[in-house]
Amino acid sequence: MYKKESILWIISICILLSSCYDENSTFGSNQVESVFRNVKTDTSTVLVTLMKIDSLETSGMSTIMAGRYVHPTWGTITASSYLPYSAPSYTTDESYVVRFDSLMLKLDLGHHYIGDTTQYYTLYIHELEKKVELNDKGYLYNTNIFPYHETPMASVSFRPRPNVDASIEVRLDDALGEDLLTRLHNRDAIVTSSTRFEDYFKGLVLIPDEENTSLLTYGLNDTTSVMVLHYHVVSSINEPKTLNISVKSSNQFNNFYHDETGSILEGIEMVDGEISSTELGDRGLLFGGVGWYCKLEFPYLNNILEEGEQAEIEAAYLKFYPEFDTYSEFNPLPDSVYLYIADENNVVTNAVMDYLGSEVQGVTLVENKQFPHLTYYYFDVTDFIQQELGAVGSNKNNLQLVFDSNTYTKTFKNLTFGDKNARYPLTLEITYKLYESY
Repeated sequence: MYKKESILWIISICILLSSCYDENSTFGSNQVESVFRNVKTDTSTVLVTLMKIDSLETSGMSTIMAGRYVHPTWGTITASSYLPYSAPSYTTDESYVVRFDSLMLKLDLGHHYIGDTTQYYTLYIHELEKKVELNDKGYLYNTNIFPYHETPMASVSFRPRPNVDASIEVRLDDALGEDLLTRLHNRDAIVTSSTRFEDYFKGLVLIPDEENTSLLTYGLNDTTSVMVLHYHVVSSINEPKTLNISVKSSNQFNNFYHDETGSILEGIEMVDGEISSTELGDRGLLFGGVGWYCKLEFPYLNNILEEGEQAEIEAAYLKFYPEFDTYSEFNPLPDSVYLYIADENNVVTNAVMDYLGSEVQGVTLVENKQFPHLTYYYFDVTDFIQQELGAVGSNKNNLQLVFDSNTYTKTFKNLTFGDKNARYPLTLEITYKLYESY
């Protein structure tokens, strides 16, 4: 009996003692008693490397982009748009007598722009000398060019109003319009055939003036950014007619040229396709149209493991500040930025997902209207940092800070931010738990 009561007493004491410990302050996976301490740090090194997409596919995007913008840090961006046209459907009866009135180019302003639109904006419209054809892969890129006649067919100057619906009309060459109407009315096969029309008329290219201060977009469909042939049927009432000649959208594309002269990039050569942010005044960059993006690396993350017996990441946030004087009402901050996971060869393997693991995580922008220099973006990178802790060699990954494809190919949005050495540095804020034996 005494022996049985002793055993029960010992068990009771053990239960009582165990209940005195906070389960959050012990670690017993290796059967060694330990205590933990919570640590929060924002000093973990993040290396920023500037990279560039070699060629952006800009054909078939249903967006015309043209203009010129001088960025205060990164140089001059110029966009030109190539517009091939499809054979129109002409139905006026051949027995009628028709007379040419005008051939107009109608451009409908889009809603995306960068630059000072209070200044006059000028476009020159040139006729192409060569038919626009897709490459073997069925694409055209932002670097492609096609020859065009040196003397412009027409030009237009105006003060843009990109935030309101507006159409710009430019009168094109009368001789072209008259000849086109004559051939259409006579059912000339070269202008009525879908396969031969471009042999007759190669198309147009929109070239911005060198003094332009803004880059604009224009809509593109069957009724916007079309050539409009105005004519009339000769009769007692001279019945007016119009014929829309639509852009061949599959072959339309935009060319972008980045002139780095006078910018922080001038004279800096990419090594293996990369430029360290330290060569750029401690800056990182994303730029739509020209394809700049950034790689983020965490070379000393594993130092956390040396601080205790075992470490456990509880939360990790990536926080970065846009450089204050690189954005304005003429060049607003982008609201969509993304992170992707890439291997040691910079091959993307996955996206950084939201906390539910169901959608690609977008950036969160925290604006400070009173102190704009304290505006920042942040990502929750907890899962990525948890996976990276302890990884070595070829198992280590990096993050790539990018825009989505539409932003790269249909806009000129850009983002300049400071790296770890900037006045307002890029930081990786980590909260982790260290377990220590005793």
